[in-house]
Amino acid sequence: MAVQDETRGAASGVDQGELKRRNVQGQANGSYIPKEAEDKMDEKSKQQANGFLQALDDYEFLIAPIIFTALAFFTRMWKIGISNIVTWDEAHFGKFGSHYLKREFYFDVHPPLGKMLVGLSGYLAGYNGSFEFKSGETYPEDLNYTFMRLFNSAFGALCIPLAYFTAKELHFKRPTVWLVTMMVLFENSYTTISRFILLDSMLLFFTFTTVFCWAKFHNQRHDPFGPEWALWLIMTGISIGCVCSVKWVGMFGTALVGLYTIEDLWNKFGDLRMPKMTLAAHFGFRVVGLIVIPMIVYMFSFWVHFLILENSGPGDAQMSSLFQANLKGTEVGKDSPLEIALGSRTTLKNMGYGGGLLHSHIQTFPEGSNQQQVTCYHHKDANNDWFWYPNRFEGDFNME
Repeated sequence: MAVQDETRGAASGVDQGELKRRNVQGQANGSYIPKEAEDKMDEKSKQQANGFLQALDDYEFLIAPIIFTALAFFTRMWKIGISNIVTWDEAHFGKFGSHYLKREFYFDVHPPLGKMLVGLSGYLAGYNGSFEFKSGETYPEDLNYTFMRLFNSAFGALCIPLAYFTAKELHFKRPTVWLVTMMVLFENSYTTISRFILLDSMLLFFTFTTVFCWAKFHNQRHDPFGPEWALWLIMTGISIGCVCSVKWVGMFGTALVGLYTIEDLWNKFGDLRMPKMTLAAHFGFRVVGLIVIPMIVYMFSFWVHFLILENSGPGDAQMSSLFQANLKGTEVGKDSPLEIALGSRTTLKNMGYGGGLLHSHIQTFPEGSNQQQVTCYHHKDANNDWFWYPNRFEGDFNME
């Protein structure tokens, strides 16, 4: 019997002592797994897990921005059209978009690029410019305000991948890059302000592009005058021009790049090993890239602005009479004689910057002369018209 047991043990490949144990390790179906084989399986599982994590680590530069960007579009576009009411400054900027679609001249304190983009969103949405965008008013059914909001929110959502790649260009560690990106992603004010028809999402977007392009340009400092160095210098200038063409508050981005440029040129000026011609080239390239190009972009936005707004509109009175006379549909300068004749209807305007039209009110001064109030007024009104009649106390004019 002893020989028979040893034979069985040897045939199964299991130590005799292991068979005598009461709790033998095995699978659910009762088959036994040797310890060495189990260790190999565990090691293989660990290698597979490590391989997956390594793949995630290797492709983090692609996976992370995709996830962050998807979250950005979700947080800024989810149920964006649920409110069908003109909200906050949509009353202003939606109305400016209407003026572009009707090609009516208007006057506003902000540069035109952002408002032209609002007009473009209305054009793409099939809007004809007839809605007045009164605050608190319900949007009509034929106005696709949801698309116009989505158009604006896209600018806000694209700030998140720009934040990620900017942090990468600044050589932050991965946890810091993720932290910076999530701070922009989940910042409540950024999220909220991107969900309406406003200029702020565009302002933020071009601010982010300015900083991103500046960081890319900075990282090319060891290869001056190379193609990538020149490319990112030009892109920085274009971004500066765009952000200043949306709102003048974009000048803060210009100041950031300007301070960096001054410090950079000062260090180059102190480098006695640098030839004077090289220093002059650095200075000249920066003048063109960071001053001339932004000015061209800024002026180009105004050129397009005046090209579109060719018809007379609510902002005529802010401009000179000569400017108004060149607008379509205006009555200024229409069939006007070179000299004023009796019976003429005229408007009198202060020639100073932003001067108003002489305006007669029906109200009288409460004290003093108690006569009608005569002031300056900056909008179109029938009380801006003055008629020329002879003195009522004089007789008829006699040529003799």
